[in-house]
Amino acid sequence: MICKVIDTVEKYRLLEGVKSVAVGVSGGADSMCLLHILSSLKDKYPIILKAVHINHNIRGNEALRDEKLVRDYCLEKGIELTVHSVDVPALAEKLGIGTEECGRKVRYECFSEAGCDAVATAHSLSDSVETVVYNLLRGTGTKGLCGIPVRREPNIIRPLISCTAEEIRAYCEKEHIPFATDSTNLTDDYARNYIRHNIIPFFEKVNASCVINISRACAVLSEDNDFIEKTALKLISEAERESGYDIEALNSAHPSVRKRALLILLSQRMNKQPQYVHIDLVNSVTESGSGKVNVSSDMYVKASDGILYLGSEEIKASSWQTSFDFGKAVSPYGVYSIFPDANSSYEGAFDGEMVCGELTLTSRREGDRFVFKSRGVSKSLKKLFNEMKIPVSEREKRAVLRDGEKIIWVEGVGVNASYIPDENSKKIYVIKKDD
Repeated sequence: MICKVIDTVEKYRLLEGVKSVAVGVSGGADSMCLLHILSSLKDKYPIILKAVHINHNIRGNEALRDEKLVRDYCLEKGIELTVHSVDVPALAEKLGIGTEECGRKVRYECFSEAGCDAVATAHSLSDSVETVVYNLLRGTGTKGLCGIPVRREPNIIRPLISCTAEEIRAYCEKEHIPFATDSTNLTDDYARNYIRHNIIPFFEKVNASCVINISRACAVLSEDNDFIEKTALKLISEAERESGYDIEALNSAHPSVRKRALLILLSQRMNKQPQYVHIDLVNSVTESGSGKVNVSSDMYVKASDGILYLGSEEIKASSWQTSFDFGKAVSPYGVYSIFPDANSSYEGAFDGEMVCGELTLTSRREGDRFVFKSRGVSKSLKKLFNEMKIPVSEREKRAVLRDGEKIIWVEGVGVNASYIPDENSKKIYVIKKDD
């Protein structure tokens, strides 16, 4: 196990020129194993270790248990520890993003505050393979099939990326390393958990070496992806003009290279990773040589007079409507997905058999009313938003899923009573805003 970590560190020069490393430690087996191994290698790699633990304030007493475990271990081993406590659900609501995305954002901000040359996270080979399967099921390009990279620029490193979850657990048991188990990881309520507990074991029945084989495929795809990325960067350089990008030059490239170039350009300007639907929209405008599309609440892409312009503008809060295409809908404020799922406990789960009209996503409308199942009475969205203290400037950004003119779901509120699934529901769908 340690030999695998050393091989990874040496092969990718993860600690070259590094004097201090912040280690993200949740208290789980992976992160405790990582902290133990890096600590045991201090003679080989003379680095200063700083452990960083973040309490997301999501799991109550269980989170406090994890924090105590990390505190006790670091105190025993003489490892410097910084603990952050952040109310992630409240912050996610304030920022208008998903809890998972917000948690990731908080973690890396806290890691950065440690002031170290590098940040080590405990992503494993098993995590990487699960990510590949997850991305494949959601729909992804080459980049999403490369797995979790061993290094993320500028200074995020993953020393355990060649080790499986089974190897990590066995190492913890052998070395008597304490670790906590997150109870949410034991259920199938989350897609990644379902993949871990059901899909990967099924693959292993077909081929016991599937995890290793998938990781090898990822290595091949990573090389292909690297070639496309470098070619796309060259295309951007050649197409760049003072006011934008030459459309003829962009269209002269192979579609895979052109789309990657557009992905890079959008990534540089958007505050989140663009979705495929964004790339597809912008590529259509580029191919046609004319048109304009909004790709976020403050960014547009326009093709005119042979130039592709990427500009920023504040889209005023006003009424909007969009339809679903292949399970996706793009609003001025984000991308939303609808997908079938047997789990009716999700916040956006609704009974598909109750739908009789066209599914559309819109802003709120005058006279909209919502019925909570627990209350049994309808209430206007205007009054609900007032009670929820949602700022007026934010209200038109909240998506409303409609069945014709009827309301199915309101973002941040929930599913209308008549569409909530029950034990007799045979077709359950979930709507969620993509991270």
